[in-house]
Amino acid sequence: MDGAVASSLSAAAEGVKLEDRIQVDGQDLQLNGIALRTRYLVINVYVAGLYLPQKTTSPEAAIDGHSAKRISLTMVRDASAEQFVESIDHGLRGNNSEAQLAEAKPQVDALYEKIRAVKEANKGMRIVLDYSPSSSSTTLFVDGAAQGAPMTGEAFYRALLRIWLGDNPVSGSLKKALLGG
Repeated sequence: MDGAVASSLSAAAEGVKLEDRIQVDGQDLQLNGIALRTRYLVINVYVAGLYLPQKTTSPEAAIDGHSAKRISLTMVRDASAEQFVESIDHGLRGNNSEAQLAEAKPQVDALYEKIRAVKEANKGMRIVLDYSPSSSSTTLFVDGAAQGAPMTGEAFYRALLRIWLGDNPVSGSLKKALLGG
């Protein structure tokens, strides 16, 4: 069974269903791929979905395309805000240069502040990061509610996408499934 099919089946087994099509910043997006994020091969953490204007199997096209995008994370287990921040930080540092991290630092700090304010990512919670090209900003939504003001800067969203789609993604099979492969 290929990784994308296995990830889709795993997501379904976790009871998570994502919309096939959505709108961000007035732009129609389609589900490019869905995947189950596991840690240590046995701990299911979240189901991730990547939305793009058109399907692609290219990580570069997904990361660098100047269009609306969404990454959706549906928690399948509880995690503290600090665990979530540490996971994001690990992914950012593993997939971005020092210059890229420096460029996105104000937005990363703002994101961590917003996550810490939520306190906990509970099972079933949907965490969404939308990129809006018209304002060049990223909005964090938790269960449909925006968490403070958008964070400006396209470089920030590209840095985030590299967590899942970069050269050292949090999971190779997750990257492959998000890219529809």
